[in-house]
Amino acid sequence: MENRRRTKRPPKREATSLKERKARLRLRLVLGRSIYALIVFGLIFRLGYIHINHGDQYAQQVLRSVSGTAKEIEAIRGNIVDRNNKVIANSIITYDVILSPYALLNQSTELQRDRTYQELALYSGQAPEQIEEIAINNPNSYYRVFLRDIPMEDKEMLEAKGLSGMYFEPSFIRNYPKGVFAAQLIGFYNAEDQGQYGIEQFYDDYLRGEVGRIYPQLQTGGIIMTQVESPINGDTIVLTIDEIIQQYVEQVMYKYIARLEPLNAAAIVMNPKTGEVYSMFSYPEYNPQSYNNLSSQLGSSKWEQMTYEEQIAQLNWAWQNYNIHNPYEPGSTFKPIMMAAAMEEGYLQSDFRMTCTGSITISGTTIRCWKTSGHGTQTIDQVIANSCNPGVITLAQRMPNSEYHDYMKWFGMGSQTGIDLPAEAAGTIHSLSSFGPIEKATTAMGQTFLLTPMQLVTAFSAVINGGYLIEPYVVSQIVRADEGVIFKNQPSVKRQVVSQETSKAITLMLEKVILQGTGGHAAVSGYRVGGKTGTAEKGFPRVRGVEIVSFIGYAPLDDPEVIALVIFDEANNSSAASAAPSAAFSEMMTYILPYLGIPSNHATYSTQVSLSTVPDLVGSDIYSAITEIGLNNLDYEIRGGGNIIADQYPPAGTQVPISYEITLYLQSNDPTSLVKVPNLIDMNIEQAQQLLGGSLTIEGATSGRIINQIPDPDVSLDRNTKIIVQTVP
Repeated sequence: MENRRRTKRPPKREATSLKERKARLRLRLVLGRSIYALIVFGLIFRLGYIHINHGDQYAQQVLRSVSGTAKEIEAIRGNIVDRNNKVIANSIITYDVILSPYALLNQSTELQRDRTYQELALYSGQAPEQIEEIAINNPNSYYRVFLRDIPMEDKEMLEAKGLSGMYFEPSFIRNYPKGVFAAQLIGFYNAEDQGQYGIEQFYDDYLRGEVGRIYPQLQTGGIIMTQVESPINGDTIVLTIDEIIQQYVEQVMYKYIARLEPLNAAAIVMNPKTGEVYSMFSYPEYNPQSYNNLSSQLGSSKWEQMTYEEQIAQLNWAWQNYNIHNPYEPGSTFKPIMMAAAMEEGYLQSDFRMTCTGSITISGTTIRCWKTSGHGTQTIDQVIANSCNPGVITLAQRMPNSEYHDYMKWFGMGSQTGIDLPAEAAGTIHSLSSFGPIEKATTAMGQTFLLTPMQLVTAFSAVINGGYLIEPYVVSQIVRADEGVIFKNQPSVKRQVVSQETSKAITLMLEKVILQGTGGHAAVSGYRVGGKTGTAEKGFPRVRGVEIVSFIGYAPLDDPEVIALVIFDEANNSSAASAAPSAAFSEMMTYILPYLGIPSNHATYSTQVSLSTVPDLVGSDIYSAITEIGLNNLDYEIRGGGNIIADQYPPAGTQVPISYEITLYLQSNDPTSLVKVPNLIDMNIEQAQQLLGGSLTIEGATSGRIINQIPDPDVSLDRNTKIIVQTVP
């Protein structure tokens, strides 16, 4: 057997004595302490050197570092109010709920933590574990926004619970308590903290104020203190708009919009002497409170089915203010402006006569009158009353091209009016080099050039106010806290275009349009008024039936105090469209003139308008709401389906004229169960019950002929809802 080689193990060391081990340990301790002392001494020496030679430099670096985290203090955005200081837009204080995970995990007991998680979960609808996870995942954070914009009453409720590891920061949200009221005029405050469109944009620098800041400061001894620079809150913008007039204009416009279903609609009410705008309306509508969502206007289903691009296009359309952003061909409403120019230069005299055969030929081009059989021989009063195209063209051809073109510019065509609103369009007119006989003829009819509704109102005002082209404005003054009025708008005259004599003659002449011509629907009981109708085909080439219909008028005739323009663009119901602007004007002026205290021609005609206060109807059932509306001498319109009032316009507390129409927005728990109410008038109870077929029930009478019903026909209600009827034997 082969011998294996053995490996020797090292010899065992003899056990070290206890005395030796202790000695070595003492030696190590002495050495360690000596080395530590040397290190500490070196650090102290180095820190002393840095402090003496570079202390200021490093202190400033620290200060700059801390200053970089200086906190802004939000300024409160200013209010927008009407001429009577009624709030249209304001800022409401809210609070953000801030979590401090560090405080929760390190400065709170387990019981306190759990209570915070439970209470916040109960308030927010989240699970306690979700809130705990925020703290665990951010253990060193002192600042985590948990909830934004909770109301003050909720903040006070949570604060009273004494929860640990959380606190509140004040914030502000923009509030539009009147909803769609004058939306395009007001504009909105967007998510990027910017005023956009309307007053919110044009006066943004005044409204936003100046943010405050908390600055760290390095004091003697290296202590960092804070210096607070308080915010300066925004100014209050006082409009020339009158809330009551605006509400009434909107009511009238929505009434005709429901009938005509136009693509666009617009209205302006202004003082023709000063340029103060009392009302400005633009359609389609939107709500500044939910400016990027049109589901309420278009219906949730339609809105949600739109592509992103379609939604953006729809929003841009709704945000536009038709009165200043959308130039159009004014049609016959421009004719009095051209006539004033001709009269001023001596081309129009009292003995003017012309014969309308139904058309006129200019440079080989035949231009037809709307009355193809012709108007026959006419005076100038008859030309304007009949809105005769060959008549105004005959007059225009008497003027030299350059002179006619100058008057277009002097009346403001092709230039901004200067109104204090953003992105005003200037319109388009022919250049003088391209302004030939045909262009002169078509512009005399109000075609082949573009102006905005605001341009037309200011130009027409110059015709009736003594000849002065004025600058319109929508803000009367700006008020700053502790300083009072810092800006006050004053009427501004750009130039006098025609003489007072010419102005007076045309002003009186335009009454014939109401009494004998195309504007009969514009008559206002108790007042003499003047004005002009307008119809213009749209597009190039022209599309028959695609038109813009309008009326511009003023009152009182002998000394105009109010001018108003009404426009419906591409109305579906063309048969009713031509008279609608005149009729809408009449309804507006019937209320506006006495409201402004303008005396009528009848001594017995009241100049006082009775007002009623809109009741709070939200949450009521439809029957209670209708009863309450009747008790307040108001009328109503119903939108949507269901039995419960989800919203109303105007809001509760608003002062409105007697018989004002309140819009009620209904909601249903199950929209698929809605049944449309049929017309039961003149039926007996048995016939009505048979027609309803059990889908709705009848209350209020058991026999007789039905003479009244609540709600009105075509309202959608939940199945099995009652209809209240009134009968006679």
